[in-house]
Amino acid sequence: MRLISARQAWHDALHESRTSVMAVAAEQARLGKKSGGGDEKIVVMLENEHGKETARSYAVRRAGVQETRPGRRLTESRCAHMMIAGLIMQAIDTLPKSIRHLGHFLYSPLATGHDLSIAHGLAWLGSGLDSLPERKRERAYWMALAALQSHKRMVQGRDEMGPGEVCMFVEDRTGNAMDPHNWVRDWAIIWNTLASHIDKLDAKALKPVAAVVAEMCEEESAA
Repeated sequence: MRLISARQAWHDALHESRTSVMAVAAEQARLGKKSGGGDEKIVVMLENEHGKETARSYAVRRAGVQETRPGRRLTESRCAHMMIAGLIMQAIDTLPKSIRHLGHFLYSPLATGHDLSIAHGLAWLGSGLDSLPERKRERAYWMALAALQSHKRMVQGRDEMGPGEVCMFVEDRTGNAMDPHNWVRDWAIIWNTLASHIDKLDAKALKPVAAVVAEMCEEESAA
C-alpha cells in the first residue's frame, strides 16, 4: 500500500479481507514483542484447507524459508500491504461508531446505505439547524444529505454540488420547489453551516488514521 494520505489509506485498507489483514497485524505485533537470538521471523499469509487466508510466521535461513505448514506463500509486498491495512483498521476502530460510519461512507469501497443513513443523522443533528422554522427545517434536513454527497465528491477530486443541483436534489425528496435564484438570500448560510460541520466531522474521522500514516511514513524515511 502506498501511503499518500489518510483518505487513500482508509479506502485501500478496506480492499482486503478484514480477517486477513487483522491476522497479519496481530501476528506481526506478537513477533515484535520477542527479542534475542535465533532465526529472523517474517509474517506471510497462507491459504488453509478451506481456502481462507491466515497469518503464519516463518524462520528465515540462508538455505531458504522453512514453512510451519504446507500452503501457498503470498508475496512479501502483499503481506506488507495487509499488515499496514490491519494497522489502519485498528485506528478506524478507535473512533466512535457514528464517526466510523461517516468515514466509511466517505472513503470505504464497501460503504453501505446504513453508513450513509448514520452519516446523514450525524451531519444533521450536530449542525444546530433543527431550530429553523418548519418550512426551512424540512429542506435543510435534506440539504444535509446533499452536503454529504457534495463533500464526498470533493474529496474524490470532483466538483462539489452547485445551488441548482442542490435545489433539484431537495425538490426530488420533498416535492416542494426551491428556487436557486434565491440561493444567496434563503439557503447559502444553511449550506455553508452544513459544509463546515461536515468538514469538522471528516477531520475527526481521519485523525487516528492520519497518525498511523504519519508514523509509517516516518519509519520508511528513517529506514
